[in-house]
Amino acid sequence: MNFSLNNIVATIGLLGVCATAAAADSSVNVYGRIDTAIESVKTGNSRVHGVNNSGSYFGFTGQEDLGNGLKVGFMLESAINSDDGSISNGEFFGNRSELNLEGAFGTLRMGRFFNPSYYAVADSASLHNEDYGITADALYAGVENANNRVAYKSPDMHGLTVESAVSFHERSADNQGKNAYDLAANYELGNLSFGAGYGEWAQAKQYALRAKWTEGAWTVAGYHQRSQDVVAGLKEKTNVTRLAVAYALGAGDIQANFGHANGAGRAEAQQWTVGYNHHLSKRTKLYAFYTVLHNQHGASFGSDDMQPNDDRKAVTVGIRHSF
Repeated sequence: MNFSLNNIVATIGLLGVCATAAAADSSVNVYGRIDTAIESVKTGNSRVHGVNNSGSYFGFTGQEDLGNGLKVGFMLESAINSDDGSISNGEFFGNRSELNLEGAFGTLRMGRFFNPSYYAVADSASLHNEDYGITADALYAGVENANNRVAYKSPDMHGLTVESAVSFHERSADNQGKNAYDLAANYELGNLSFGAGYGEWAQAKQYALRAKWTEGAWTVAGYHQRSQDVVAGLKEKTNVTRLAVAYALGAGDIQANFGHANGAGRAEAQQWTVGYNHHLSKRTKLYAFYTVLHNQHGASFGSDDMQPNDDRKAVTVGIRHSF
């Protein structure tokens, strides 16, 4: 189903009225991000120039204090295409539709939301643009089944948090009626942080470790992931390693990252990105990136339209505003 920008504005207005009428001990807030870029992208022998969306979304979040340290909250989030105003992801709240209960025991979450293991590993190591747009990490293998999910996140235990999730099965040919499982751990130790993730769904599995170090103007992050799946009756294993570096310079920051993947047989791929962010304020930035994805020996990492051994090169200049 397609929604026009007028539908979105009307929905925001309606929920805004609801927020105004909320009781004093509860709150509803509107949040989001508009990110639009001018891009020149060459995939294989085809080149496309245009104005493209780069991970725009809007959402509603609310919380009610139930007393005795207990709070109930929700998040409803829609991915939107800022270049034409349409809803992406197919469903209106396709990014997230979550109800949660928080207390001294931790946080219980139910609904639709992405893998905690992804945020513990790949998202945390994607310094330059938070893993959105044409420069997003094309090598990390997610084992994603976001629907029908129940998750528990522990309270902070001296810098350590652990989150586990299960997505209850819906019997179909592709998932064979299997539940999907996800596990994430994050540990903060001064200017060091570490993450670990595990995901399993049917015959697909992934394991990953991540580390990040920050000192002054420098930030360095990296991860290593091992994954496996069964394709056309054959078990395929992939190893991915990525390293990212950022250096803050006045109101801006210089970014560089490199990733390498070994796939089935001799298949391998490299992806690297260099760029610059210029922060006009805490909520608005200008950015420019150049990224290259190189597939070889039959590899086809990247989007669904990538053919074996296709390369992708892209120049991106954009603006991002958060609200």
